[in-house]
Amino acid sequence: MNLPANFPLKKVMITVVSVVIVIALIITGVTAAVNGKAANATVDVEQVSNISTQYWGDQSSTYGNATSDFVQELYPDKEKAISKIFVKEGDTVKIGDTLLQYDTTKLQLKVESKELEEKKKKYELEQAEKELTKLQNTAPYVEPVIPEPEPEPTPTPVPESQAELYTEITEHSKPFKGAGTEKDPYVFLCTEDAVLTKGFLLKLLGVTDPRATPTPTPTPTPTPSAEPTAQPSEVPTATPQPTVTPKPTAEPTTAPTEAPTPAPIEPTEAPAVSGMAWFKQMTFTRTNETGGESVPTPEPDFTLPDGPFVARFEVHEQDNENLPLVKGWQMDGDKISAGFFNEVISEPDDIQMPDLSNADPGISYDTGGSMYTAEELQQMIADKKQQIQDLKLNVKQAAHDLEKAKLDLENATIKSTVNGVVKSLTDLDTAMSTSSPFLVVSGGDGFYITASLNESLLGKVHVGDTVMASSWENGQMYEAEIVQISDFPNDNSNYYYDGSSNPNSSTYQFTARIADADGLKNGMGLDITLKAASDNASNAIYLFKAYIRSDDGGKYVLKVGDDNRVHKTYIKTGKTIYNQYLEIKSDTLTEEDYVAFPYGTSAIDGAKANGMEENTDENDGIDARGLDA
Repeated sequence: MNLPANFPLKKVMITVVSVVIVIALIITGVTAAVNGKAANATVDVEQVSNISTQYWGDQSSTYGNATSDFVQELYPDKEKAISKIFVKEGDTVKIGDTLLQYDTTKLQLKVESKELEEKKKKYELEQAEKELTKLQNTAPYVEPVIPEPEPEPTPTPVPESQAELYTEITEHSKPFKGAGTEKDPYVFLCTEDAVLTKGFLLKLLGVTDPRATPTPTPTPTPTPSAEPTAQPSEVPTATPQPTVTPKPTAEPTTAPTEAPTPAPIEPTEAPAVSGMAWFKQMTFTRTNETGGESVPTPEPDFTLPDGPFVARFEVHEQDNENLPLVKGWQMDGDKISAGFFNEVISEPDDIQMPDLSNADPGISYDTGGSMYTAEELQQMIADKKQQIQDLKLNVKQAAHDLEKAKLDLENATIKSTVNGVVKSLTDLDTAMSTSSPFLVVSGGDGFYITASLNESLLGKVHVGDTVMASSWENGQMYEAEIVQISDFPNDNSNYYYDGSSNPNSSTYQFTARIADADGLKNGMGLDITLKAASDNASNAIYLFKAYIRSDDGGKYVLKVGDDNRVHKTYIKTGKTIYNQYLEIKSDTLTEEDYVAFPYGTSAIDGAKANGMEENTDENDGIDARGLDA
């Protein structure tokens, strides 16, 4: 835009600069106010250890009985081979003494076999899930709607054929169109087995009939010359004979040279050529039926001109040149070749194949229509889902069998679980035949608890773990240490389902020793609580949810920094336990750190931390977090 020459440009520049300065002052003032507020704000903080907890796994409950005469019994196992026994009958043993050692080679093979079985079950599950996906992606078969039949259209009348149909094409056959040139050849309507005669071929090639009789040249009659009269002779002569006057010989003025007559072209046997009959041998004169002398053929109505020319032979539907062409072939008298018998064959359209280059190799795709109805597909999907549920149970069972095999390998060395005496030691065959233990250790001191645990806890509850037991009679609590877990499932279990385990699974007996058994009696019933280590159990921090806030950047806490002020610190979180604690998965927060409650007017980034316990040591001046005060 062009400004007038007298436009006050200086005033405009002054105005713009003034606005910029005002905006800068406003921003500076706001920033200073915020920083001043943060610098003067004070927020209470709490140590993480006071507002967090830890998760050690789920708890399961069972019940058992107290006994003062515990007996450790070892039964023969067909799947285990004993490599060495370390005790004999009558030996005194203590808890932890080695009794026998199983052969680890067979146990290792069992572990490998269970690993293969688990992989097999997982593969079967994966295949079933892929088949389910395929069924869910299959469109059901829809019965096609049969449209009402449309009335037959009135056929377009086909003009009658005006061309003559030939089964034998001669030099007198008349084409129905064409001029005999390469661009516009003579066209003949013929049948598929039509033949070409010699006369036609000679016309086509422009060759003269080699056996035609040449027209003779007329010879002029000569004038006879007068003979001289004989003079009488004095010598006697014989009786004169009548003189025979010879006939005058026609002497041509110029004796014509007779042209050599070419040998007639004899027909030869036709080679086998696909698509066309061979030439029919024809004569140039027709013999009388009585066997008399040949007579000339009657003069035809049409004769093809002398060639060479181009001819085309066409076969049409219903022998009508107005209907579609079935096949055709063409001959050129100037450049005839051995391959002129060609049928018209249309090439097929390109076939479009489906593009499967980006397909998942584990899943097959149906490129055709489905033959299953919607009801059939629903039933198949339901059956496949049930199969998947069964396979999932098989996978869990295989994983359990593998875990048990690993435990057998780890526990290949059997130790005493009681303080007592080896009461009996018999050979394995006898114990096997009588279904009795081959080694019995009888204990005589202290109290033991015998109870059962669910098979889902195998591998999570171990020998050496502590359980809590409460007496029904005296109301006291007892702490016991697990000293044995049976290798064989119970026939009848006294384990009751508390909602944390599968009630349909097997149970295994375990024994725990009570160190302080005051008030217990033999056979007293006890409620037992087991702590099963979780797969996710760790030293992770589970922070109280109220101290965690989120914004567009994610979840964060107001953590005290080295400057004793709180700063927004982003964290990674995991699962929630007890509905109020959230797992902290990042390393940015420890139990020794301090955090502020992230809500309220004073909970701002940069606020001064209040409530941190100062170290009482007069010399170091270090606060409770280990930072310089």
